Amino acid sequence: MAPSPKSSKVFAEHVEDVEKDVLQEYPPEIEKNTIRLVDVRILPLLGLIFSVAVVDRINTGVARIAGMEKDLRLDIGNRYSIVACIYFIPYILLQLPSNMVLRKLGARTWVSVCVIAWGAAQLGMGFVPQWGYLVLCRTLLGVFEVGLTQVTS
Repeated sequence: MAPSPKSSKVFAEHVEDVEKDVLQEYPPEIEKNTIRLVDVRILPLLGLIFSVAVVDRINTGVARIAGMEKDLRLDIGNRYSIVACIYFIPYILLQLPSNMVLRKLGARTWVSVCVIAWGAAQLGMGFVPQWGYLVLCRTLLGVFEVGLTQVTS
């Protein structure tokens, strides 16, 4: 059953009205203030978080030299290689699921959850008594860090 010409015309007018509302530009002053607000409040915090994340990736090697290898017996077999590489498995596999969770929860909630959980995993790495717990903390670090990178990409 074909739509009547009258309903098609009404629908077309409605679509045009919606397009005008969606495509309406904001005044340049509001755009400038919004961008400045994002630059001042959000970017420094994200920069700090990513700086700490990069330092963490580098610190595994430094901690090994400083005595972690001896304390956790990482010199047996491939234990150190497992600890160093396990981070990337959830980081790669959870890119898409993390993006779906981000859309469902919203950036504010998802970033808050990821930052707090990521910090807890980071803190936990300092108190591990065995290398297996270190593997667990590194895995959790990869799980929660993927949520941080999804927000900025």
